[in-house]
Amino acid sequence: MKTCIVRKGLPRIDAIPKVSGEAQYTVDLKMPGLLVGKILRSPHAHARIKSIDTSAAKALDGVLAVITAEDVPENLFAFYQWQADKHILCTDRVRYVGDEVAAVAAMDDDTAEAALDLIKVEYEALPVILDIDEAMKPGAQLIHEGKESNSTWSVDRLFGDPDKALAECDYVVEGTYVTHQLAHCCLEVSNCIAKWDKRDKLTIWTNAQAPHTQRQEVARVLGIPRRNVRIINSTMGGGFGSKLVMDMKLPIASVLSRLTGRPVRIVNTRSEEFTTAKTRYPYTLHLKTGATKDGKILVRDLTLIGDNGAYHDKGPATINFSSMMFGTLYNVPNIRFHGELVYTNKAMGTAFRGFGNPQVTFATESQIDELAEKMGMDPLELRRRNVNHPDETAACGAEVCGCAMSECMELAAKEIGWEEKRGKGAPLRGVGLANMVHTGGGGRFYGFNSAEAIIKLSDEGTVTLITSALDMGQGAHTAMAQIAAEELGVRLEDINVLSHDTELTPYDLGSWGSRATFMNGNAVLAAAEDARQSLVEAAAEMLEADPADILVEESKVWVKGSHEKHDLSEVVDHTVNEHGEPISGIGRFVDHLPEGYTIPTAFAKNIPCFSFGTQAVEVEVDPETGQVNVLRVVAAHETGTTINQTMAEGQLEGSMAQGIGFALMERLVHDDEGRIVNDRFLDYKIPNIGDVPEMKAYCVESVGTRGPFGAKGIGEPGLVPTAPAIANAIYDAIGVRLHEVPMTREQIIKALKEKRASET
Repeated sequence: MKTCIVRKGLPRIDAIPKVSGEAQYTVDLKMPGLLVGKILRSPHAHARIKSIDTSAAKALDGVLAVITAEDVPENLFAFYQWQADKHILCTDRVRYVGDEVAAVAAMDDDTAEAALDLIKVEYEALPVILDIDEAMKPGAQLIHEGKESNSTWSVDRLFGDPDKALAECDYVVEGTYVTHQLAHCCLEVSNCIAKWDKRDKLTIWTNAQAPHTQRQEVARVLGIPRRNVRIINSTMGGGFGSKLVMDMKLPIASVLSRLTGRPVRIVNTRSEEFTTAKTRYPYTLHLKTGATKDGKILVRDLTLIGDNGAYHDKGPATINFSSMMFGTLYNVPNIRFHGELVYTNKAMGTAFRGFGNPQVTFATESQIDELAEKMGMDPLELRRRNVNHPDETAACGAEVCGCAMSECMELAAKEIGWEEKRGKGAPLRGVGLANMVHTGGGGRFYGFNSAEAIIKLSDEGTVTLITSALDMGQGAHTAMAQIAAEELGVRLEDINVLSHDTELTPYDLGSWGSRATFMNGNAVLAAAEDARQSLVEAAAEMLEADPADILVEESKVWVKGSHEKHDLSEVVDHTVNEHGEPISGIGRFVDHLPEGYTIPTAFAKNIPCFSFGTQAVEVEVDPETGQVNVLRVVAAHETGTTINQTMAEGQLEGSMAQGIGFALMERLVHDDEGRIVNDRFLDYKIPNIGDVPEMKAYCVESVGTRGPFGAKGIGEPGLVPTAPAIANAIYDAIGVRLHEVPMTREQIIKALKEKRASET
């Protein structure tokens, strides 16, 4: 018998430290001799560095170090090292406003700021390219000298025969869709403290989503052994993908610390966070979809051009993932995908919740409604006729195990009042929906996908769980504790979770792709199973019973049929202190690549399990101002088995709010010189409490996944279908179709004017 902890909406185990202020973020850490580090950033989007004079800054009282490119290793860096194109500090050229030019370490903030002002840099301005079409023109100014063009990477995927299928379709629609740069807007800005010790070992305290891989990245760019680098994660205030790949402030702080012999802290200002902490990749998508007259979608053809920004980060991985989701949703038999990345003089992109899927889904799920209209068919009915099913293999090689797509779609449609409201001509009100598919367990993008966990039981009755599951605010530690408590048969409050230290926790790829519950959860479950076996054997010896008759529940141990219950601490104390036999467990989960896997023919097999979901919205549009009010959002998402109902609903609600921002509000705006002009929350609009509508999140359980107790990840999917659902609802309300997000009031007014003109 086990404790019923899974599926309950239990409070988070870190709730009290966070609301009481006890939780320690990097900015809260104090240590002897701590210096303030600051970075001098380029005011130009594109320029040559002709000279740098640091003499006045070095002479300023309270300044302990000033560094330029001459003082740091020359190693180039990128997430994929074969694409490395970024120096720690710029050598001869800057490529976006905010590029790192020099850095200082000083006794306090004011002195560090004054030192930056004293550094004199002479620049020679170069042409600024902010548009991908301009960047791709023959003869365009090269953003990276030595490259053949600004088109820096491309990929093609082909399944079936799209040209033949298009010729056989009864209906074909096509269009161009545009998305823009978005900021992650984490409440905690990017930061770090770097400190070298007398053993020549570097310790970095930071807020990384992937401490182990960032440890490798720091060692690589600094040219030092990995064994000499330790990363300790402080409490995190959000990540959303922005803290997955190393930020240059880590090696910069490390060099400053080595020169001064003291710890150095660098913290982004909010303006730096908006301008330099990387963004969601902007996509321009040229999409064509074809179907037969009975509603079978035969073909999808997509050309995707991604704005890479000035340097490489997660661009290729993001586009590859976009293509996987594009090929999987609805299992279309003929798929053509061309993806391309282009350098511009903007801040580089990186991973962002949904990992390229929200951009693609905006295009595909908007176009599904356009196709349905051309066919004279209800958009819901068109989706019904192409729904994914359990235990199918898509044309792109994606292997769908558990799948509750039909259930999600029908539930969302029912709860939004689809039959009563869709197309009924309610004045300036409309409903729309959109489907999505996403990974529910990360991916095998590194050539493997694995996790490990360790559990030990103490003689006072507590359980220590050592896991690499990274909690950035989403509740991963609570989910891991619930899985361990469920399997061990102990109370949740008896579980202590240790994590966030590369010298303590097992190697792990980090928190991304909704992988923590699936991957780390499976490892925790295996460790709990191992520890439980030792516990049962120890209890059987102490109670002189058959192990098969030992029961553990609510941290109590007893023999089946007996009314005498013993505290967990009694059993552990007995076996540890009388027999010297510790009780512990270790668990591993390795998600192997499928046999016969090849990227060109079965690249979507990289995904161990898929999650499906539907979102439906109701909007009201003011035709005079173009204002869109989202009245209701209904989300029905597949969770496999829901580990924590409250946290899963919270994840979906947060995703929906972020999706509303993506759909209607958020965009980083550049002036002609490449400066971001809305670099603070006063000017960069995200949804606030007044913008968040009535929300209802449904966790639709399904079977067939290999997750712990059958669970799937839920962190990212809720954002993916929000924008197209809103676009489809706007069309139902006022009859105009918008192909660009954010869908602003100006766009709506312009579209309405064009509609009226065409009608007259």
